[in-house]
This record gives sequence, structure tokens and C-alpha cells, in this order.
Amino acid sequence: MKRALTPYSPTTTSLATDRPQAVFSTTAAVAPEVDVVRWWRVLQRRRGLMAIVFVSVVVAIALATFLKPKSYTTEVRLIAGNGSTTAQTNPNADQNLPVLNALLTAGGVQSPETYSELLHETPVAREVVSRLGLNISPATLARAVSIKPVSGTSILGVAVKWSDPQTSAKIANTYANVFVDRERNLIAHQADSAIGFLQTQLPIAEQRLKTAQGQLAEYQTRNGIADLTQQTQAQLAQVAALDAKGSQAVLDGRQAQAQLASVLSQLATVPPTIEGQHNTNANPVQSQLDQQIATVTAQLDAARKQYTDEHPTVIALKSQLAGLENEAKKQSSTIDAGSTRVPNPVYESLQQQAATLRSQISADSSQESTARSQRAAMDPVVRALPERTQHIGALVREAKAAEAVYDTLEKKYDDAMLSRTTALSDVTITQSADAESATVEPNYVTNLAVAVIAGALLALGSAFVIEFFDDRFRTEEDVKERLGIPVLASIPALTTMNHTGARTGSWIDALAYESYFELVTALRYSSTEAPRSIAITSPRQGDGKSTIALNVAISMAQLNARVLIIDADLRRPTLHTKLGFANGRGLSDVLVGVCTLDAAVRESGHPGVLTLTSGTRSPNPVALLQGETFDRLLATARDQFDFVIIDAPALGPIIDGVILAMKADGAVLVVSATNTDGRAANSALDKLASVSAVNLIGVVLNNTKPEAHEYSEYYLANGSAPGGAITAEGGPALSS
Repeated sequence: MKRALTPYSPTTTSLATDRPQAVFSTTAAVAPEVDVVRWWRVLQRRRGLMAIVFVSVVVAIALATFLKPKSYTTEVRLIAGNGSTTAQTNPNADQNLPVLNALLTAGGVQSPETYSELLHETPVAREVVSRLGLNISPATLARAVSIKPVSGTSILGVAVKWSDPQTSAKIANTYANVFVDRERNLIAHQADSAIGFLQTQLPIAEQRLKTAQGQLAEYQTRNGIADLTQQTQAQLAQVAALDAKGSQAVLDGRQAQAQLASVLSQLATVPPTIEGQHNTNANPVQSQLDQQIATVTAQLDAARKQYTDEHPTVIALKSQLAGLENEAKKQSSTIDAGSTRVPNPVYESLQQQAATLRSQISADSSQESTARSQRAAMDPVVRALPERTQHIGALVREAKAAEAVYDTLEKKYDDAMLSRTTALSDVTITQSADAESATVEPNYVTNLAVAVIAGALLALGSAFVIEFFDDRFRTEEDVKERLGIPVLASIPALTTMNHTGARTGSWIDALAYESYFELVTALRYSSTEAPRSIAITSPRQGDGKSTIALNVAISMAQLNARVLIIDADLRRPTLHTKLGFANGRGLSDVLVGVCTLDAAVRESGHPGVLTLTSGTRSPNPVALLQGETFDRLLATARDQFDFVIIDAPALGPIIDGVILAMKADGAVLVVSATNTDGRAANSALDKLASVSAVNLIGVVLNNTKPEAHEYSEYYLANGSAPGGAITAEGGPALSS
């Protein structure tokens, strides 16, 4: 006999009204504390993933740290550029060889970046390899050396990373010494070329002097002439001075030619410019894309307030935003604006020397020409002298000219040696490298601290990224925010099951048991007049709708109601399997007239619950469910039973579930916390909304994962903790 029900509740949910769209972001109207709670739930839900990411990152960095061979870095410091002039550093340099120390004049104003480039040159590394006898190439050594100018100063730091601190310090100090010597050699190279020329000319001049003096002495002895008159001597001295001047000009020109050839050979191997400062600018394309993304995002937010996610305007804006974001990811934040090329100080100094030498060659040539013309003007005076006077005068003149040339060459040689010896490098070592002060890599403490920080950041990032892309429903709050549909109950995932109902209990199973009674209560009091026939469906197959339907029927029967559960999934029936018997005559057989409803209904094995299985497979399930025969069957079932629970097919690819939801008094949508995503749920709601007659009572969130600290103590106090037993004698089947 039917039992009268007198439920009370406000109203049910009608899909004809506007419902919020599935959006995973919070809105401006949500209070900040709600966001904090929501994100805290995300962290709680993803703690397993976060733990895996954190441990993986820490272990990976720790392994890389401990397996990486140790390296030691020592540093030597140099100060580059002195700001002094040639006259200050070498007072003798401008007396007879004015271009010997030209590099010193230019060196004092160069930037540390310039010297950094010079330090990177291959000859420096090659010389270090040679001095230390290292069995590596200069290029390999250069990769172990890093040069860092100290900003705002003229100081350079030369750091060497090596496998042991002693060798590292030795290489660093040798590197600095080689560079200091190289700068000094570049400065003294002009003196070297002068010395080389003078060393070839001095023996010749000395031999010429000896020969001239010997010839004069022999002629004076043979002819008994000891001296010449004062006038004759003055005339001959003038002629000798002109000869000496001409010879000196020739020698100076040759010396300048030799030095010019040396300078030109160096110019051929030295680049005119070196790389100075490397410039980068902000990428204008990136800035433009950021502005467009901000504009489209604002337009999309405005469109979402007016339309659903399926509206063409929203879809177009989403597509446009995705395209802009993909393009923005391809762009770099900065672009290479090129490197500033600065003049090479060595090249400029060599050019200056070449210009000076060319001027000197031109001046020497002019001086020689002038002395020769003046000497030619003195020839008549010399020819007017007596023959023996002329001869001895020629010998005296030759001896004096040879002596003047020799003295000049000897003085030049001394000056060149002095300039070479006193040439100073414009680079000075201020702090030598020390093996005891070497820094060690990897630094275990630092790396492990970085590992912990990086692991924590990546763990947090991975949790929120996965949460962003994971569109499944986890909590009742997710369903309310994203679907705008009331949640009737949350059913936790079960631990054990038995189709007869006998099971080993746990606090989760106890919670599930109570959740079904909560669901039954919500259904009975969902409206002023309780729905007598309820269709239970889901967005996808596997969301657990059949389990929910069966346990709802059993729970209703526990409240002294007589319940009929109908397996209306004529395509993929499962109810008979859950109840443990064969699928004999059932719904399809009744609808085609093979048997009556009373003949097809059978006991389920649970008190108060009868079942109507799907029956013989039908080639056209939609036609059977749409026909008036099903309406009459449903009306008859309402008369004979307090409640009729319809296990409807999933709403995904077929229309059967919509038809059953329309014919029943109310419909319940089951979404799974482990299977259903937002897209599938919204699609299911749209299908139900397409039929105005559907009365959607609410949503059941299935397979949730409740937190133990929220429930276990309560069920422990009530004797339902693990180790007890929840008997299903007349109770829910609780099969998942």
C-alpha cells in the first residue's frame, strides 16, 4: 500500500532560467577570503602531486650537485690604464725617438671593457699554455677564464675555474703576468725595431770611421803635413758638416723606413675595431602584443557577462586571444640592438706611429736634398785649394763625417735601449690570485637551499597549472560556481563493495551511507509536491549514475517507501549485473507488448525495492521511449509504487536521457569528481535545457574524496570507524 508523503521545500531548479557559465576564475564580486579558502583547497587537493614535484626537484638538484666534479675558482685583479703621458713615464723618449712610447699616451684613456677584449685574444692564452706547459689548447684554456670589469672602476677581475685550487691560482697569476708583459712589449716594440736597425748600422759606421782616420794619418805622415791653415780648416769643416748632415739624413730615413715596415706588418694583423658594449632594446612587437592581449581580454570578460561560452562572439574572442598569446610566447622580451664597436687602441697607436714615421721619412729626404745642394755649392771653394791641401782636406772631411755619423748612431742606440728598458705597461696587478681564497663549486649548502626553494615554487606552480587545466569537479563549491545548479549531495568514492550489501566498513563507507540518506531527503523535499518519478542521468558513461540510482532506491525503501527502479538504458544496461541476476524479460518487452509490467517486475533482493531490467535488446530504443506506451507504463508504476527511479542513459552522444528526463517528474544529473569535466557537464545541461519540460532537481557529486580530519572523529564516536561493519541488510548496496 502506498504511503502518503507531505514534503515541503521552496522550488526546484528550472533550466529555462539563465544559469552561470562554466568559468574557472573568480570574479570581482568574490571576497578575498573566499579566494584564499579556494586556493587552500587546491593545495590540499594537489598535495600528492606537489610532494612528488618537490621531492623530484630536490633529489634531481641534489644528485646533480653531488655527482658534479668540484671546481675551484681563483681571481687576480688588474687595474688597466694609467692616464700618464709619454713624457711623464719616459722623459728620454721624445729626445731622438719621439714615437717609441705612443701606446702609453693612448692607453690611459681606454675603458676596462677594451682591455677585457684584449685579454680574450688568443696570443695571451697561447703564451700562458707555453709558460705553464699545459697539455690543452689555447681555446680550451680561454673557456676556463672569465674576465669581469668592475662597474664604475678601471679594475678587471680575471677568474679561472679549474679542478684544483693551486693550478687555478697559478693560471690566473700567469694570465695576468702575460698580459702585463704583452702590453709592455707592444709599447716597447718601436724601440725593438730601432735597435735592430742600429745594430746593423753601427759596425759599418765604426769601420768607416777607422778607415777614414787611418787614411788621414797615413797621408799626413807620408807628406809631413801636420795641420792646415785656420781658413782652410773652417772651409773644410763646413764641407764636412754638410756631408755629415746628408749622411745623417740618409741614416735617419733608412731607420724610419725600417720602423715603418715593422709598424705596417703589425697593422696587417691587428683589427681596426674591437667589440665594446653589447646593446639590447625592448621588443616593440612584444609590447604591442601585450596591449592587444589586454584589450581582447577585456572584451572577452565583457562578452562572457552577456553570452554563454558557446556564443559565436565569445568563441571568436577566445580564438583571437589564444592566437595572440601563442604569438606572444614566440617573442622574446628584448631584441639584439647590436654591439658597439670601439676603436682598437693598438691599431690607433700603430696608425699614429706610421703617420709620424712617414713624416720623418719625408723630412729626412728633404734634409738630405738640402745638404746635397749646399755641398754642391761648396765644391768650387774646395777645388780652388792646392792639390795636397785638397787631398788632406778631403781625408779630414771624411774622417770627421764618419766620426759624426758613428757618434749619432751610438747615441741613438743608447737612447733606444733606454726607452726599451724603461717602457712601462699600462696594466698593473693589484691583487694576485690565492689558492686558499678559492671559491668551490658546487656549493652544497647553496645548491640545496636553491633546490628547496625551486622545488617549492615548482610544486606550487604545478598544482595551480594542473588545477587550471583540470576541468573536473572536485567539490560542491566547484559545481555551484561553474554550473549554478544546487548540489543535492556529495557521495564519496567507496573502498569496498558487495552486491548483497555486506561489506567491511570504513568511515568513508559510513559517510557514503549517510550521503545517500541526505540525497533521498533532498529529493523528497525538493518541492512542495515530491517528485514520484525521478530520472537519474549523467554527462558521460562511467560517472556512476546506475550506482546512484540503485542506492537511492534502497535508501528510499529504508524510509518505508515502496520503490521501483527501472533500467531504462536500453543500449548499455548494467542494473541486472549490479543486482546479480540475468537480464530476462524487462522494459523493452513490456513496451513492445511481449509481457505485462507485473510479469516483468521482479524482486531486487533488497526489502521494499523491486526492479524492472532493460529486457531484450531493441534495435530502436528512442522509438520505444518516446511512445505513449512508455507514458502509460510510467503512469501505472506511479500508481503502484511510492517512487519510481529511472536509470537513464548518459546524455553524451544520444537523446534517450533527455526523453526520460522530460517524461519523469524530475531529473537528477550525476557528475563524477574523477571523470566529469566542465565541458561535458555544460553540454549535458544544454541538452536538458533544450527541452523546456525537463525539471532538473539538482546535481549529485559522485566519487568525491572527503578529508579524514573532517569526518573520521565523528564516525569514530558513532562506532562506524574502520574495523566495524556496515550491514546492508535492507540498506544501500554501496557498490561503486
